[in-house]
Amino acid sequence: MASDFSLSRHDLAVAVDAQLVLLAGTGSREAFDEIDRRYRDRIRRYLQRHSNGWSHADDLTQQTLIRAFEAIDQLRFGDRLGAWLYRIAYRLLIDHSRKKHSQHRNLETEPVDCAQAMVDSMIAEEEKNDIWQIARRTLSRDEFVAVELHYAENFNIAEIAEIMSRSRVSVRVLLHRARNRLLPNLADFFEK
Repeated sequence: MASDFSLSRHDLAVAVDAQLVLLAGTGSREAFDEIDRRYRDRIRRYLQRHSNGWSHADDLTQQTLIRAFEAIDQLRFGDRLGAWLYRIAYRLLIDHSRKKHSQHRNLETEPVDCAQAMVDSMIAEEEKNDIWQIARRTLSRDEFVAVELHYAENFNIAEIAEIMSRSRVSVRVLLHRARNRLLPNLADFFEK
C-alpha cells in the first residue's frame, strides 16, 4: 500500500525515527531509504566486529535491512527503531553463528582464499593491542555484546535488554560482571 503523504528529502532527513516508521509502514520507500541511510553503517560496524570478514557483515547488514523493510509495519514504537534493528541484526548473527558451527567442513575440498586469509591476518595483527580484542578474549559472548552495545553503540540498559531479549536486571548483571572481569586486563593494557 503506497503512502498518499510524502515529505521532501530535507523533511525526511530531519524527521524523527517515529515519523519515518509511520511513513515506511504505510509504504513510503523514501522514508525507509532514510532509515537505511541512518542505520546501515552503524549496523555494519556492529556486525563487522562479530562476523568473520567484511563480506559476511555486508550480507548480514543487507539481510537485517530487508527483514526490517518487510516487517516495518509491525513495529509499534518508532522511538525504538534503533534497538529493533539491532535486535534483528543480533538474531541474524546468532543464526549465522549456529549454522557455521553446525556445518562440518572438509578443509581438503574447500578452496582456500589466500587474499582473505592475508587480510584477516593483517587485521588480527593490527588489532592485537586493541581494547575490543582484549574484551573479546576476556568476556563471555553475552557480556561482550552487552558491553559493546552500551559503550560502542551508546544503547541504554532498556534498549540492550530489548535487543538481547533479556531482562534489564540481567543486562545490568552482565555489564557489572564484564567490568569486573575487564578491569585487571585493561590495567595491564594501559600500563604498556
